[in-house]
Amino acid sequence: MVESDSSLTCGQCRKSGNFTAPVSVILVFAPGLTKPYPLIPAEEYRVCGACNAIFTLVTRATEAHPTTREAGAWTRAIIVFADGHGVDVKAKRPQQTMALA
Repeated sequence: MVESDSSLTCGQCRKSGNFTAPVSVILVFAPGLTKPYPLIPAEEYRVCGACNAIFTLVTRATEAHPTTREAGAWTRAIIVFADGHGVDVKAKRPQQTMALA
């Protein structure tokens, strides 16, 4: 699933060489959707295998599309790559802290 391509550098962790095959489709799950919504990238996107850049990709993709943007924050996504592999990710949200008086 992770390919070695030294010409690519991750925008988040700045590492190079560990990227997935191009993303074919992102199936998005969100509270306002009755079924998973497919997002098909208009450009070739590869995901860094050394960090959690996949969460940034899903968040940016859902914020860019009107249907998924209106459906609320994504809770789960299945990313399918051009080589046939896939990844099932669940949203990581910062936990809210409550101050005690």
